[in-house]
Amino acid sequence: MKNFLFSLFVVGLMAFCITGCERSMTKPMMESITSTETPTPDGPETFAIAFVQTAIDLYKTEGREAAITAYNDLASVSGQWYVFIIDDNDFMVSHAVTPVLIGVDVKELVSFVDYPLGLEIAKATEEGHWIEYLAHNPEANKLQLKRTWVIRHDGYIFGSGYYQPWSPDPATLLSVSKDDPEVFTRAVVLAAVARYELDGAEATAAYYNDPANIDGQWYLLITDENDIYVTHPLRPDFIGADLKDIPGLDGTPLGEEIAMATGAGLWIEYAWPNPESGEIELKRTWAIRHDGYLFGSGYYESAPVDAAPEAN
Repeated sequence: MKNFLFSLFVVGLMAFCITGCERSMTKPMMESITSTETPTPDGPETFAIAFVQTAIDLYKTEGREAAITAYNDLASVSGQWYVFIIDDNDFMVSHAVTPVLIGVDVKELVSFVDYPLGLEIAKATEEGHWIEYLAHNPEANKLQLKRTWVIRHDGYIFGSGYYQPWSPDPATLLSVSKDDPEVFTRAVVLAAVARYELDGAEATAAYYNDPANIDGQWYLLITDENDIYVTHPLRPDFIGADLKDIPGLDGTPLGEEIAMATGAGLWIEYAWPNPESGEIELKRTWAIRHDGYLFGSGYYESAPVDAAPEAN
Protein backbone atom coordinates (compact mmCIF):
# COMPACT_ATOMS: atom_id res chain seq x y z
CA MET A 1 0.00 0.00 0.00
CA LYS A 2 2.87 2.34 0.84
CA ASN A 3 4.45 1.93 -2.59
CA PHE A 4 1.06 2.20 -4.31
CA LEU A 5 0.23 5.47 -2.59
CA PHE A 6 3.71 6.80 -3.26
CA SER A 7 3.33 5.99 -6.97
CA LEU A 8 -0.04 7.70 -7.14
CA PHE A 9 1.41 10.75 -5.50
CA VAL A 10 4.43 11.21 -7.74
CA VAL A 11 2.45 10.60 -10.93
CA GLY A 12 -0.48 12.80 -10.01
CA LEU A 13 0.77 15.65 -7.86
CA MET A 14 4.34 14.89 -9.04
CA ALA A 15 5.58 15.87 -5.73
CA PHE A 16 8.61 15.25 -3.69
CA CYS A 17 8.62 17.43 -0.64
CA ILE A 18 12.14 18.07 0.65
CA THR A 19 11.54 20.39 3.59
CA GLY A 20 7.78 20.54 3.94
CA CYS A 21 8.25 24.24 4.21
CA GLU A 22 5.31 26.63 4.11
CA ARG A 23 4.82 30.37 3.95
CA SER A 24 1.58 31.74 5.30
CA MET A 25 -0.48 34.02 3.10
CA THR A 26 -0.30 37.61 4.31
CA LYS A 27 -3.27 39.94 4.40
CA PRO A 28 -1.58 42.53 2.15
CA MET A 29 -1.11 39.87 -0.56
CA MET A 30 -4.77 38.91 -0.38
CA GLU A 31 -5.78 42.55 -0.52
CA SER A 32 -3.49 43.17 -3.51
CA ILE A 33 -5.89 41.25 -5.76
CA THR A 34 -8.53 43.81 -6.65
CA SER A 35 -11.30 43.90 -9.20
CA THR A 36 -9.30 46.41 -11.27
CA GLU A 37 -6.33 44.06 -11.69
CA THR A 38 -5.98 41.00 -13.87
CA PRO A 39 -3.24 38.71 -12.48
CA THR A 40 -0.97 37.11 -15.07
CA PRO A 41 1.51 34.20 -14.90
CA ASP A 42 4.29 36.81 -14.82
CA GLY A 43 3.28 37.24 -11.18
CA PRO A 44 2.87 33.53 -10.37
CA GLU A 45 2.05 33.84 -6.68
CA THR A 46 -0.79 36.29 -7.26
CA PHE A 47 -1.88 34.35 -10.35
CA ALA A 48 -2.05 31.04 -8.44
CA ILE A 49 -4.31 32.58 -5.81
CA ALA A 50 -6.55 34.10 -8.46
CA PHE A 51 -6.58 30.85 -10.47
CA VAL A 52 -7.80 28.94 -7.43
CA GLN A 53 -10.33 31.65 -6.62
CA THR A 54 -11.83 31.21 -10.10
CA ALA A 55 -12.53 27.56 -9.22
CA ILE A 56 -14.07 28.57 -5.89
CA ASP A 57 -16.25 31.15 -7.65
CA LEU A 58 -17.50 28.47 -10.04
CA TYR A 59 -18.30 26.26 -7.05
CA LYS A 60 -20.25 29.14 -5.48
CA THR A 61 -22.24 30.04 -8.58
CA GLU A 62 -22.73 26.71 -10.38
CA GLY A 63 -22.41 24.23 -7.53
CA ARG A 64 -20.27 21.30 -6.47
CA GLU A 65 -20.87 18.99 -9.44
CA ALA A 66 -20.23 21.72 -12.00
CA ALA A 67 -16.91 22.61 -10.40
CA ILE A 68 -15.81 18.97 -10.12
CA THR A 69 -16.75 18.31 -13.75
CA ALA A 70 -15.02 21.44 -15.01
CA TYR A 71 -11.74 20.72 -13.28
CA ASN A 72 -11.68 17.08 -14.33
CA ASP A 73 -11.74 18.31 -17.94
CA LEU A 74 -8.34 18.77 -19.64
CA ALA A 75 -9.75 21.98 -21.12
CA SER A 76 -9.25 23.51 -17.65
CA VAL A 77 -5.48 22.95 -17.86
CA SER A 78 -3.30 25.79 -19.15
CA GLY A 79 0.37 24.84 -19.39
CA GLN A 80 1.60 24.24 -15.85
CA TRP A 81 -1.62 25.61 -14.40
CA TYR A 82 -4.45 23.37 -13.22
CA VAL A 83 -6.70 23.18 -10.17
CA PHE A 84 -7.19 20.08 -8.04
CA ILE A 85 -10.19 19.75 -5.72
CA ILE A 86 -10.46 17.64 -2.55
CA ASP A 87 -13.80 17.04 -0.86
CA ASP A 88 -14.79 17.65 2.76
CA ASN A 89 -13.60 14.14 3.69
CA ASP A 90 -10.18 14.86 2.13
CA PHE A 91 -10.70 12.62 -0.91
CA MET A 92 -9.50 13.86 -4.31
CA VAL A 93 -12.50 14.58 -6.56
CA SER A 94 -10.91 16.60 -9.38
CA HIS A 95 -7.49 16.21 -11.00
CA ALA A 96 -7.57 16.69 -14.78
CA VAL A 97 -3.85 15.97 -15.22
CA THR A 98 -3.96 12.55 -13.53
CA PRO A 99 -7.47 11.21 -12.95
CA VAL A 100 -6.06 8.07 -11.27
CA LEU A 101 -5.78 10.22 -8.14
CA ILE A 102 -9.55 10.66 -7.95
CA GLY A 103 -10.91 8.78 -4.94
CA VAL A 104 -7.58 8.78 -3.08
CA ASP A 105 -7.47 10.05 0.50
CA VAL A 106 -5.02 12.93 0.26
CA LYS A 107 -3.90 12.41 3.88
CA GLU A 108 -2.31 9.09 2.89
CA LEU A 109 -0.15 10.57 0.15
CA VAL A 110 3.54 10.82 0.92
CA SER A 111 6.50 12.41 -0.80
CA PHE A 112 9.65 10.82 -2.19
CA VAL A 113 11.38 11.17 1.17
CA ASP A 114 8.28 9.99 3.05
CA TYR A 115 7.35 13.48 4.21
CA PRO A 116 3.55 13.43 4.84
CA LEU A 117 2.76 16.06 2.22
CA GLY A 118 -0.85 14.95 1.98
CA LEU A 119 -1.33 15.82 5.64
CA GLU A 120 0.08 19.30 4.94
CA ILE A 121 -2.43 19.75 2.12
CA ALA A 122 -5.22 18.58 4.40
CA LYS A 123 -4.28 21.29 6.93
CA ALA A 124 -5.61 23.92 4.52
CA THR A 125 -7.94 26.44 6.16
CA GLU A 126 -10.21 29.20 4.89
CA GLU A 127 -7.19 31.52 5.11
CA GLY A 128 -5.13 29.25 2.86
CA HIS A 129 -1.43 28.42 2.97
CA TRP A 130 1.54 27.70 0.70
CA ILE A 131 3.35 24.37 0.46
CA GLU A 132 6.74 23.98 -1.23
CA TYR A 133 8.04 20.67 -2.58
CA LEU A 134 10.17 19.17 -5.31
CA ALA A 135 8.12 18.15 -8.35
CA HIS A 136 8.55 17.14 -11.97
CA ASN A 137 7.75 20.02 -14.30
CA PRO A 138 6.45 18.32 -17.48
CA GLU A 139 7.01 21.47 -19.55
CA ALA A 140 10.69 21.79 -18.57
CA ASN A 141 11.16 17.99 -18.32
CA LYS A 142 13.03 18.35 -15.04
CA LEU A 143 12.62 18.48 -11.29
CA GLN A 144 11.91 21.93 -9.93
CA LEU A 145 10.60 23.51 -6.77
CA LYS A 146 6.81 23.76 -6.84
CA ARG A 147 4.84 26.23 -4.73
CA THR A 148 1.20 25.27 -4.30
CA TRP A 149 -1.56 27.41 -2.80
CA VAL A 150 -4.24 25.39 -0.98
CA ILE A 151 -7.36 26.82 0.63
CA ARG A 152 -10.63 25.45 2.05
CA HIS A 153 -14.04 26.63 1.02
CA ASP A 154 -17.24 25.00 2.30
CA GLY A 155 -15.08 22.15 3.61
CA TYR A 156 -13.52 21.50 0.18
CA ILE A 157 -9.83 22.10 -0.61
CA PHE A 158 -8.89 23.92 -3.81
CA GLY A 159 -5.25 24.08 -4.92
CA SER A 160 -2.91 25.10 -7.71
CA GLY A 161 0.78 25.94 -8.02
CA TYR A 162 3.78 26.91 -10.12
CA TYR A 163 7.41 25.90 -10.61
CA GLN A 164 10.70 27.60 -9.74
CA PRO A 165 14.37 26.70 -10.36
CA TRP A 166 15.87 24.25 -7.85
CA SER A 167 19.55 23.63 -7.06
CA PRO A 168 20.15 22.75 -3.39
CA ASP A 169 23.39 21.52 -1.86
CA PRO A 170 23.37 17.74 -2.64
CA ALA A 171 24.52 16.97 0.91
CA THR A 172 21.30 18.37 2.36
CA LEU A 173 19.32 15.59 0.69
CA LEU A 174 21.22 12.77 2.41
CA SER A 175 20.09 13.47 5.96
CA VAL A 176 17.66 10.52 5.95
CA SER A 177 18.60 7.21 7.58
CA LYS A 178 19.80 4.08 5.81
CA ASP A 179 17.48 2.17 8.15
CA ASP A 180 14.81 2.80 5.52
CA PRO A 181 16.70 1.83 2.35
CA GLU A 182 13.84 2.78 0.04
CA VAL A 183 13.76 6.35 1.30
CA PHE A 184 17.57 6.56 1.38
CA THR A 185 17.80 5.30 -2.22
CA ARG A 186 15.50 8.05 -3.43
CA ALA A 187 17.58 10.59 -1.50
CA VAL A 188 20.79 9.30 -3.13
CA VAL A 189 19.27 9.73 -6.58
CA LEU A 190 17.89 13.18 -5.77
CA ALA A 191 21.33 14.23 -4.51
CA ALA A 192 22.77 13.23 -7.90
CA VAL A 193 20.09 15.27 -9.68
CA ALA A 194 20.91 18.23 -7.44
CA ARG A 195 24.63 17.85 -8.24
CA TYR A 196 23.75 17.87 -11.95
CA GLU A 197 21.86 21.14 -11.47
CA LEU A 198 24.72 22.58 -9.42
CA ASP A 199 27.79 21.43 -11.37
CA GLY A 200 26.57 20.23 -14.77
CA ALA A 201 26.55 16.87 -16.53
CA GLU A 202 30.29 16.38 -17.06
CA ALA A 203 31.30 17.13 -13.47
CA THR A 204 28.46 14.99 -12.10
CA ALA A 205 29.48 12.01 -14.25
CA ALA A 206 33.09 12.36 -13.12
CA TYR A 207 32.08 12.56 -9.46
CA TYR A 208 29.97 9.39 -9.51
CA ASN A 209 32.44 7.46 -11.68
CA ASP A 210 35.00 7.84 -8.88
CA PRO A 211 34.88 4.63 -6.75
CA ALA A 212 35.61 6.81 -3.71
CA ASN A 213 32.04 8.09 -3.96
CA ILE A 214 30.42 4.66 -3.70
CA ASP A 215 28.55 4.46 -0.39
CA GLY A 216 28.46 0.77 0.50
CA GLN A 217 25.81 -0.79 -1.73
CA TRP A 218 24.71 2.57 -3.11
CA TYR A 219 26.24 3.86 -6.33
CA LEU A 220 24.89 5.84 -9.28
CA LEU A 221 24.10 4.84 -12.81
CA ILE A 222 23.55 7.79 -15.14
CA THR A 223 22.72 7.84 -18.83
CA ASP A 224 22.41 10.75 -21.21
CA GLU A 225 19.25 11.74 -23.10
CA ASN A 226 19.95 8.97 -25.63
CA ASP A 227 20.21 6.31 -22.88
CA ILE A 228 23.98 6.03 -23.30
CA TYR A 229 25.79 5.29 -20.04
CA VAL A 230 27.95 8.14 -18.76
CA THR A 231 28.33 6.78 -15.22
CA HIS A 232 28.72 3.31 -13.71
CA PRO A 233 31.58 3.08 -11.19
CA LEU A 234 31.38 -0.72 -10.83
CA ARG A 235 31.13 -1.44 -14.55
CA PRO A 236 33.21 1.14 -16.43
CA ASP A 237 32.86 -1.11 -19.49
CA PHE A 238 29.20 -0.02 -19.61
CA ILE A 239 30.16 3.62 -20.25
CA GLY A 240 29.37 4.46 -23.85
CA ALA A 241 26.94 1.53 -24.15
CA ASP A 242 23.21 1.87 -24.66
CA LEU A 243 21.34 1.09 -21.44
CA LYS A 244 18.59 -0.57 -23.45
CA ASP A 245 21.09 -3.15 -24.72
CA ILE A 246 22.05 -4.35 -21.22
CA PRO A 247 20.35 -7.66 -20.32
CA GLY A 248 19.61 -8.96 -16.85
CA LEU A 249 21.57 -11.91 -15.50
CA ASP A 250 18.67 -14.13 -16.55
CA GLY A 251 18.68 -12.74 -20.09
CA THR A 252 15.62 -10.53 -19.66
CA PRO A 253 15.68 -6.98 -21.19
CA LEU A 254 16.66 -5.28 -17.95
CA GLY A 255 18.03 -2.13 -19.57
CA GLU A 256 14.82 -1.59 -21.48
CA GLU A 257 12.86 -1.74 -18.22
CA ILE A 258 15.11 0.80 -16.51
CA ALA A 259 14.95 3.08 -19.56
CA MET A 260 11.18 3.29 -19.10
CA ALA A 261 11.73 5.61 -16.11
CA THR A 262 9.91 8.94 -16.34
CA GLY A 263 10.03 12.23 -14.48
CA ALA A 264 7.83 10.63 -11.82
CA GLY A 265 10.36 7.88 -11.07
CA LEU A 266 10.21 4.10 -11.39
CA TRP A 267 11.13 1.11 -9.21
CA ILE A 268 12.63 -1.98 -10.87
CA GLU A 269 13.48 -5.31 -9.19
CA TYR A 270 16.05 -7.74 -10.58
CA ALA A 271 18.92 -10.05 -9.62
CA TRP A 272 22.34 -8.37 -9.55
CA PRO A 273 25.72 -8.81 -7.77
CA ASN A 274 25.89 -7.03 -4.42
CA PRO A 275 29.30 -5.25 -4.26
CA GLU A 276 29.38 -5.65 -0.46
CA SER A 277 28.50 -9.35 -0.13
CA GLY A 278 29.69 -10.60 -3.50
CA GLU A 279 26.43 -12.58 -3.75
CA ILE A 280 23.78 -12.31 -6.45
CA GLU A 281 20.84 -10.77 -4.62
CA LEU A 282 17.52 -9.11 -5.36
CA LYS A 283 18.17 -5.46 -6.17
CA ARG A 284 15.57 -2.71 -6.03
CA THR A 285 16.57 0.25 -8.19
CA TRP A 286 14.84 3.61 -8.35
CA ALA A 287 15.38 5.60 -11.56
CA ILE A 288 14.08 8.98 -12.65
CA ARG A 289 14.35 11.18 -15.74
CA HIS A 290 15.60 14.71 -15.32
CA ASP A 291 16.34 17.01 -18.24
CA GLY A 292 16.38 13.90 -20.44
CA TYR A 293 19.08 12.23 -18.36
CA LEU A 294 18.36 9.08 -16.34
CA PHE A 295 19.60 8.83 -12.75
CA GLY A 296 19.33 5.59 -10.78
CA SER A 297 20.53 3.81 -7.67
CA GLY A 298 19.35 0.88 -5.59
CA TYR A 299 19.68 -1.40 -2.60
CA TYR A 300 19.77 -5.15 -2.08
CA GLU A 301 17.56 -7.60 -0.24
CA SER A 302 19.69 -9.89 1.92
CA ALA A 303 18.59 -13.25 0.52
CA PRO A 304 20.62 -14.59 -2.43
CA VAL A 305 18.60 -15.38 -5.57
CA ASP A 306 19.00 -17.74 -8.49
CA ALA A 307 19.65 -15.60 -11.57
CA ALA A 308 20.35 -18.44 -14.03
CA PRO A 309 18.62 -18.08 -17.41
CA GLU A 310 15.49 -20.16 -17.75
CA ALA A 311 15.69 -23.15 -20.08
CA ASN A 312 13.72 -22.84 -23.32
